[in-house]
Amino acid sequence: MHKRILLTGSSGGLGLIMAEFLLREGHFVYLHCHANPSALESLCLAYPNQTKLLKKNLLIEDERTALFEETEGVNVLIHAAGVASAGMSWKVSKDEFRRVNGINYEAPFFVSQLMIPELRKQKWGRIIFFSSVVAQTGIAGTSVYSASKSALFGLTRTLAVELAPSGITVNCIAPGYMDEGMIREIPTEMRNEIINKTPIGSLADSKGILRMLDMLISEDSSAVTGQVFSINGGFQM
Repeated sequence: MHKRILLTGSSGGLGLIMAEFLLREGHFVYLHCHANPSALESLCLAYPNQTKLLKKNLLIEDERTALFEETEGVNVLIHAAGVASAGMSWKVSKDEFRRVNGINYEAPFFVSQLMIPELRKQKWGRIIFFSSVVAQTGIAGTSVYSASKSALFGLTRTLAVELAPSGITVNCIAPGYMDEGMIREIPTEMRNEIINKTPIGSLADSKGILRMLDMLISEDSSAVTGQVFSINGGFQM
């Protein structure tokens, strides 16, 4: 059964891959982005009847509200928007702290809050958050990013309990260091070190994310809720 999906952060590395996959599968996808709408032009041209591009700043309440108001019949919400941050905890500015938490935690919370009443009316829905292996390990210089992403674990489990009676599942995917996305911002030396510490001996294949996504939004996954799925090549167990 084809779904109507809101995918935030769809112009990012992993977001683009997920957007293309979901469109190939026949779903209608609201493609949210903020800074790089041109990255989505080819998808909008290739799937004109399955897409709507929504350029919004998720840090701004009015734009989150507009995002909700410009969608219709959404039954799957995928939170892929995120920002990286690096810096020792005692050096992080208040503005950086607020920016990272605003995108990585507050935006998923408030966008979900807007969508949940409609999902409850439908008596069916899927909410999927994206965290990170960094939130599951202690890595120096990632305190703000790690904290913002680990907050999604508690949100996932609590919303899963609250929304289960309405036929809505809530899950979280915690990717490791993938072959797409934010890995491009990591220096080559550090990237090689990560690969050496990963049991499979390589960065995780983004195709595993797509298979997990496909399972979580399916009709057959109604008993799968409140879970955090780690896809990291064994980097964290």
